[in-house]
Amino acid sequence: MTNNQDFVNFKKVRGLGDMLSDTFKFLRSEWQPFFITIIKIAIVPVIIAVAAAIYFLIESSYFYSGILNVNESEPNFNFNFSGIFLPLLAIVVSYLIAYALVTVASLSYIKSYIKNKGIVNYEEIQNDTKEKFWPYVGLFFLVMLIVFIGALFCFLPGIYFGVVLSLSICILIFQNKSVSDTIGYSFTLIKDHWWETFGILLIVQILIAILSFIVELPISLYQGVDISVVLENENPTEFFDYFTDPIYLILLAFANLVKFVFYIISTIVTVFIYFDIREQKNPTSDSVIDEIGMN
Repeated sequence: MTNNQDFVNFKKVRGLGDMLSDTFKFLRSEWQPFFITIIKIAIVPVIIAVAAAIYFLIESSYFYSGILNVNESEPNFNFNFSGIFLPLLAIVVSYLIAYALVTVASLSYIKSYIKNKGIVNYEEIQNDTKEKFWPYVGLFFLVMLIVFIGALFCFLPGIYFGVVLSLSICILIFQNKSVSDTIGYSFTLIKDHWWETFGILLIVQILIAILSFIVELPISLYQGVDISVVLENENPTEFFDYFTDPIYLILLAFANLVKFVFYIISTIVTVFIYFDIREQKNPTSDSVIDEIGMN
């Protein structure tokens, strides 16, 4: 149960600085129940997704190493492309399920948090996650299709549609609209707020990229050491050996898990953007109360 003093009112107009600070304020007060809830709902798919990524890396290293070893003594080398395709398919499916559950669980938690003024209901979150999982999957594919078509004709329309539809998942969860209505309302919501949304999303993604680089730095340093050994031995096939190195794989698995945390943080910021625009267009009583310091 959240102390009223620690309650974060999402329904409020904010600048970028306030969005970032309130994101960490929310995590500081809610990190334990928030992440425990997400772990309960999505930990198995997340672990499967990370395992699928590692499995693909190992299989692809064997595949490319086999190609380099082809010579006249092995003219009938079997290029088993299913060894690459199946692990790749496993990555796509497992990551889609994992990110869908993480996203919907995160937003369902925030929805319950807002509705109950800081007191969350796990059963409510669990039911919302089950109810919105498939609509989210359908929305995801529809958004990807629209952005792809936009980028196909010209790069800029792809960016435009990407920003417009970046808040669609919030509309789906918080306003309980259908997938088609969500797409339509996204254009209405973002009208006159495209540039500020683009700017905030860009800055947040740059920050996430910097944090991701820091997390992946140990992997890069470890790779550098292994590659230098390969170059000294002048054996190109040994280049792929470090993809099966246990230390490298552990570092990679950790980095992938941390990226899920970064994604959750960026998702929370997206919720603040969504409510910021909504409050600018149609202020609620919660926003007015917060403005006069009575929250």
